[in-house]
Parts: sequence; C-alpha cells; structure tokens
Amino acid sequence: MSKHPVRFTGFTRFFLVMLLVAPIAYIAASYYNGEDGIQKVKQLLRLDKTTTTTTTTSTQTVENADNAPANEVSATQDKATIEENRRLKEELEFKNKRVEELFRENEELKRKLESSEKALEETKK
Repeated sequence: MSKHPVRFTGFTRFFLVMLLVAPIAYIAASYYNGEDGIQKVKQLLRLDKTTTTTTTTSTQTVENADNAPANEVSATQDKATIEENRRLKEELEFKNKRVEELFRENEELKRKLESSEKALEETKK
C-alpha cells in the first residue's frame, strides 16, 4: 500500500458524483411525472423487451399475410379497426359527458361560494 491516499481533481470528483446523481435524478423525475423511470432508462439503453416483441409480432403478421389471401387479412384488420373506433367513440362520449357534469358542478359550487361569501359579509356588517 502506498503512503499517500488517492487524490482526485475537482473535475474527477464532479464526474463521479454525476455518474451517480444524474440517473437517480432522471428516474425520480420520471416517477414524479407519472412515468416508469426504470422502463424509460431501459428504453434509452435499448434493454427493453418490447422492441423484440413488436418485431416478432410484425414478422408473424407478414407471415400470416403471405399464407392468407390479402382480402381476408384486410377484412380482419378492418373489423378490428372498426371495433376499436367504436369503443374509442363510446369512451370519448362518456368522458365528454363527465366533463360537462364536472363543469356544471363547478359552476354550482362557485354560485354557492359566492352566496356564502355574501352572507358572511352581511353578517359582518
């Protein structure tokens, strides 16, 4: 062992700290924003399995398209697309109705608040 402890320059210390702090801060910020921080890091480093799965699925679709007539594949895709569109429209209608209900409720609460504030002002006088 040497008699002198290991000495680092200021930049080396900064660099070593950043190697630890930056990924932790990124993951924490991702979680704060409601995202999966670890999954995002995996995607950045291309360690996730979803790209492999997507590639496999698209390869299987191409193989199925080669084996089946083009009309049958497109008809199946059209049905799936139509069904998904119908489902999404229903969901959109439901959420629009809910937003309208919340706006009405908000307006009603504002009126109640104003009337309560007026009543409070009158009782103070």
